[in-house]
Amino acid sequence: MIIKVISALLYPLGLASLCVFLAVLLLLRGRRLAARYCSTFAVVILLLASNPMLASKLVYSLERQHPQRAVDSFAKHDAIIVLGGGLRIPTAPAKYAQLAHGSDRYWYAARLYRAAKADKIIISGGNVYQQPGLKSEAYYASELLQQWGVPQDAIELEVGSRTTAENQRNTVDLISKNRIQSALLVTSAIHMPRAYSLFFKLPIEITPASADVLIRQQNWPAIFNFIPSASALRLTTVALHEYYGIWFAALRSGLLR
Repeated sequence: MIIKVISALLYPLGLASLCVFLAVLLLLRGRRLAARYCSTFAVVILLLASNPMLASKLVYSLERQHPQRAVDSFAKHDAIIVLGGGLRIPTAPAKYAQLAHGSDRYWYAARLYRAAKADKIIISGGNVYQQPGLKSEAYYASELLQQWGVPQDAIELEVGSRTTAENQRNTVDLISKNRIQSALLVTSAIHMPRAYSLFFKLPIEITPASADVLIRQQNWPAIFNFIPSASALRLTTVALHEYYGIWFAALRSGLLR
């Protein structure tokens, strides 16, 4: 919980808000020049973070590390491991789970299964926060996969993880139970560098299978690359979320040595 609060304050909107708050405090203390610097810094942060070109470069720097591959290019593996994310569980007033940003990973996993690239799918993903009366995201993802033609007995669920690190730790028992020696790791392309850096440590062969590619070749007027937008701000925030996760994992690993 503390890490999530700190991370939120380190995202562009959080940093800009802190700068504005500090500017107000400085202004109340009569320090107008310092307050002006803080306000300017807040504006600069938001302008840079909401720039479409910068946002695209940040996201692409992650997605290019493990580009998406055609389903037919993969060899057969023992299992497909799908990491939770991109699915809105049916909290009120919704009656059904809903596909959201990142949900393409489930469809991609179904495609891999139907192409006979593995005989087992492991879905790893609990709810970040407790939702009374509702099941885990992995459960609702399993329902989707079954509707897309994956038989229930081919699906294993890991329902306790709330972070990528827990995804890795909590799938170990299922890997051992099913005697898995190789697995396709499925998650969003932007998330794959962080996920793969954890899963490749497992004593099995892990092959990245990236889904949900955000940065694609599109023809549009060049001027839109320079006009700030809310969608670019969101992309920058998502990219920073991944970089923060990578840096935090590296820091934690170094401290535990």
